[in-house]
Amino acid sequence: MNKVTFPSVEEHLNGLKLFDMHAMQLSSGKFLCQQRELQLPKLILGDRFISTAVQYHSVLQQDCFYILIPRHNDDISVNGRKVCLNQPLIFTENQEMLVQVPDNYYAFYIIITTDELTKYFNKEDIEQLKNIISQQNFIKNIFTLPENNQKHLCSLIENLLNKSEFLSFQAVLDSQESIIESLCKLLTLSSMLPKINNINMPTRLAIVNRALKYIHKSSHLNMTISELAEVSYCCVRSLEYAFKSILSMTPKQYLIKRRFQLIHSTLKKKSKTSISEVFDSFGVVNQGRFAQDYLNFYDEYPHQTHGKAFCF
Repeated sequence: MNKVTFPSVEEHLNGLKLFDMHAMQLSSGKFLCQQRELQLPKLILGDRFISTAVQYHSVLQQDCFYILIPRHNDDISVNGRKVCLNQPLIFTENQEMLVQVPDNYYAFYIIITTDELTKYFNKEDIEQLKNIISQQNFIKNIFTLPENNQKHLCSLIENLLNKSEFLSFQAVLDSQESIIESLCKLLTLSSMLPKINNINMPTRLAIVNRALKYIHKSSHLNMTISELAEVSYCCVRSLEYAFKSILSMTPKQYLIKRRFQLIHSTLKKKSKTSISEVFDSFGVVNQGRFAQDYLNFYDEYPHQTHGKAFCF
């Protein structure tokens, strides 16, 4: 059993090696991620708690199924749409996802390779499952009896995480098989699904994805909204509408939060660079006002964040 605590978004991301991922803290307060993870012969399972709201822009890089089972998913959105209640979030290889999770988010997760899952499903079912999953935020009632199957699966995972250290190796293997059996039931597609054709990515989502890729690859944050619209192949008005629709914020608000995160990350590093120089490098004009806004968001002043870097 691996138990870890991540005190920053950056350290949390370092623990998600399967993804090409960017993440940003959305709500104020101190970020904290607590995680337990258990590696078994056929799968990896764990649970994760995150204290603040976070937005993820991710692509799964390996051929596996990464399954999140939120305990309370009222305020979770995927690609700009609210997730249906009692429905797991499933990531497959090369699938681009924009996910927002709320404050005090808690979920179980399972990672299983496609080859391993194919031993329990035939290849045709796996391909159909992948096709459905790629459109999961557009379709309701994907799975058969998701609530009952999900509760049972969560109970099995929680029990194994809590007791694995006290169980024999054979008992752990037996629990693994029970979890896979329950997972297969959860992933059984509903017989009432409509015939589904490939759905092109909505224009607004495509615009936001292009904009975020440009922002994350850029070495500066002094870009204009017009510049961002140009690289997103749309007009400023369409860019504004796309961001509000998918991310519930304007491009300017996103850039401000992004700058907060980058400055916070820079101040946490042990460096002789002064706080004023850090602010200047990120184009902060009113440093006093920014310091107050920083306090409101992170519950500490910039000099307090910077000082912690020299305490270890």
